[in-house]
Amino acid sequence: MVQVVLLIIWWRIAFVIAQPGFLSINCGGKSNYTDENNIEWVPDDNYIEVGQKEEIKNSSLPLYEQSLRVFPQPLNKSCYKLPITRNVPHLVRIWFYNGNYSGQPDLPIFKFSIETTGMLALRNISNRITQHNVSSEGILVSSGDVLFICLIRISEIVSPFITAIELRTLRQGMYPQVKPGTMLQMEARYDPGGNSTIRYPQDQFDRLWNPLNIPGAQNVMMQETISTDATQDLPPSAVMQTAAVAPDGTNIIDMTFPQISNPLVLMYFAEIEMVNASESRSFRVLEADGNMLENISLARNFSATEVSFTFVGTNLSLYNLPNSGSPPLINAFEYYQLITTEPATYTGDAVALASLKQRFPINNWISDPCFGLPWEGILCNNSISSVRVSEINLSGRNLTGSLPTALAQMTELINISLANNNFSGHLPNFSNLAKLERINLQNNRLSGEVPDWLFQLHNLKELLIDNNNFSGVIAQRFLNQISITYKGNPYLSILSQNSTQSNSKKSNVGVISGIISGGIIIIIVILAVSIVVYRRKFRRKDIANRDSKGNASGSKSVYLQDPDYSMVLVPNPSKSRAFTLEEMMIATKEFSCKIGQGGFGSVFWGKLEDEKQIAVKVLSSFSNQGASEFLNEIDLLSRVHHKNLVSLLGYCNESRALMLVYEYMLGGSLKDHLYGTSAEQYPNLDWKNRLNIALDAARGLEYLHVSCTPKIIHRDIKTANILLDDKLNGKLADFGLSRVTIDGEASHVTTTVKGTVGYLDPEYFKTEVLTDKSDVYSFGVVLLEIICGRAPIDAKLSTNEINLVRWVIPFVEIAEYSEKFSEIVDKRLVDNYSIKSIAHVAKLAIRCVADNPSSRPSASEVLAEMKAAVQYHATSMDISEEIDIDYQDQQISPAAHRDISSRDNSSYFSRSES
Repeated sequence: MVQVVLLIIWWRIAFVIAQPGFLSINCGGKSNYTDENNIEWVPDDNYIEVGQKEEIKNSSLPLYEQSLRVFPQPLNKSCYKLPITRNVPHLVRIWFYNGNYSGQPDLPIFKFSIETTGMLALRNISNRITQHNVSSEGILVSSGDVLFICLIRISEIVSPFITAIELRTLRQGMYPQVKPGTMLQMEARYDPGGNSTIRYPQDQFDRLWNPLNIPGAQNVMMQETISTDATQDLPPSAVMQTAAVAPDGTNIIDMTFPQISNPLVLMYFAEIEMVNASESRSFRVLEADGNMLENISLARNFSATEVSFTFVGTNLSLYNLPNSGSPPLINAFEYYQLITTEPATYTGDAVALASLKQRFPINNWISDPCFGLPWEGILCNNSISSVRVSEINLSGRNLTGSLPTALAQMTELINISLANNNFSGHLPNFSNLAKLERINLQNNRLSGEVPDWLFQLHNLKELLIDNNNFSGVIAQRFLNQISITYKGNPYLSILSQNSTQSNSKKSNVGVISGIISGGIIIIIVILAVSIVVYRRKFRRKDIANRDSKGNASGSKSVYLQDPDYSMVLVPNPSKSRAFTLEEMMIATKEFSCKIGQGGFGSVFWGKLEDEKQIAVKVLSSFSNQGASEFLNEIDLLSRVHHKNLVSLLGYCNESRALMLVYEYMLGGSLKDHLYGTSAEQYPNLDWKNRLNIALDAARGLEYLHVSCTPKIIHRDIKTANILLDDKLNGKLADFGLSRVTIDGEASHVTTTVKGTVGYLDPEYFKTEVLTDKSDVYSFGVVLLEIICGRAPIDAKLSTNEINLVRWVIPFVEIAEYSEKFSEIVDKRLVDNYSIKSIAHVAKLAIRCVADNPSSRPSASEVLAEMKAAVQYHATSMDISEEIDIDYQDQQISPAAHRDISSRDNSSYFSRSES
């Protein structure tokens, strides 16, 4: 019995020693267990505090696949916090598989980030990978001792999830291409000639080597141990004991790799055949154009050789040298993409926020403050040289004590909101926050005099200090400079510019004046109410007879001189649902979720009683567009209906509130996806999706121009007004500026120029004559945006590149669409497009933006050309380039087939399936 106990103890010690630097996390698991490879798995409770555990009821799966952790609403960014050794390379492998645990269709569309000191990277998970347990793998080095793996929501209806995390510490000196700021994304790792996947314990670092059979090549194997001591990255001997040898008489091995940017290939060779003493195996590694990358000569001492290099294109060949007695062979290879990672938040801002987190109980502040998805209450500016925090909102968190002085370190702050807390004491000196535009300190217990430095902030536009205990006086002249609200401060008064009295007397006079003023205000309010009641009784008839010139329908409306929108007569009221203000308050949770901002006002997300999601556009009292465009949009969208136009569900016109209620478009706008400020929250659009979205927009435009009688001219076609649903179907939106022609035969409208800079038809701008060709011009600019992935006007670029149309024209007009043309194509498309299709769209775009409107195509012609472009792309993809390795061989695993023959651009590292 003693011997048995000692044997068990020895085995467990040996087991622990055999796995130094291994961390295997079973996400959602309940207890520790050891798998068939003697790898110990632990549940994730010690590494994350949020999310919920779920089970997959399938006992045939490995244990780590039978559980997962899901992050439902309201969680938007949820992070695992893992220990990591500084300045040592690590392999991280992340698994995603939901196994349809909820009984609902699989829709895993979300992002995840890898964050550590000196290294931040973000990638997408798409619904193309739901049927298998998919791994994403990379190699990184950290200059810190913490690694965050964060799941990021990008959809209201889809919850991120994770199945497992494997972290492996590698040996110092391995993969020297990796350092803080760069990482290797694994695309393929293969064992040519092998017949099964090799991992730990054969590979001491638990890398996964998939078998690969190269058509025509001979698979060879030997039993002797192969020494890998001379290699840098230490492939396992079991991998080196097999190889693929070029067939007799051909003396060449051809290999094709996925097209990626910044590729890195690691190849491993060892002589494992018995060759004559007088013979040696020598061969070259060649690129597709014949350029030599490496000469290989193999020794007969059963030791491995490693070479690494980058190359151009997707093909490599091993070609026999004339003096070689044996054909070329290859034992193993790894294929990576070298990625330069994203910059972290500016150190000063990060340190300041860390001190706030330490002082206040803000549990959901974790990882980098701005990366992937900014912390709740934080807005960041990525457009300057470093990532800076521009807004901090800690309102309504029941925070106590003095105001945090750490805010003074965040010198790029534009907006500070600390309202509705229990802060007390005096206002700290924020005079070095020169960019501050707005400070909200309402409803706290702050005291002391309002400091003079506030009024020396040249950018400050708004100061809200209501309901505190501030004392002293504010000079009247400051009220003329800044919008200040200060009611509810009993010891605070306004200092008249001519006053020379002492502060105490001024304070008393202020109190007396306040009493007198209050009485006068009450009398004025009573009179005003009486007048309003009287006016409402007689004004509706007068309003109905006023004609608002330029209204899209020619219907009777009113140009408002005051914000009493309840007097507005809504056109076609029977065709639009009238929502009450109470319904809107409930649906939007009191307008708590702002999702956008436009010329009309703010846009809020909401949900009706039937669970239908909505977008509510609320007219701002400061809007330059106002009620006329509100009425215009109701009038148009209540009369026109098309699958490629955003649906208007109704309106609210109650208690001085004017709102439009639309269907909610889950996918955001086309601009958001291409280059907007929130572009990183969305998966990159490939060319097929961009084409289909543009085709949808063309269908909507043709409907307005051709199927509507009289025709409707949208007047504000742009990527921000092409909205996407959850399936990336495109719909035209925002009809506030739209105009109808005077009658069925009319071809134009004479009107004041309105629209968006960069999309405006130059002819319309010069003549104020609006035609349907003005919409076509704007649509041409949209087509150039989907090709180039940039804004129509970008002042940050060089002079000849600022204007997109002028920059692109010379490239499109060249005779051949070759390397020159590729300079304008969005690099994120990664050559994954048909050159015929993209050239066709470019030619169409140039026709659309022709100076002479008569030279531009009609909307019907545009639609036909877009259909042709879609067909060109579909045809091209059906006959895409062949892969030289025949993956139909029955011995190739499905994972091996996918990893080397087709790369899914939406994943983070590479994928291999269990």
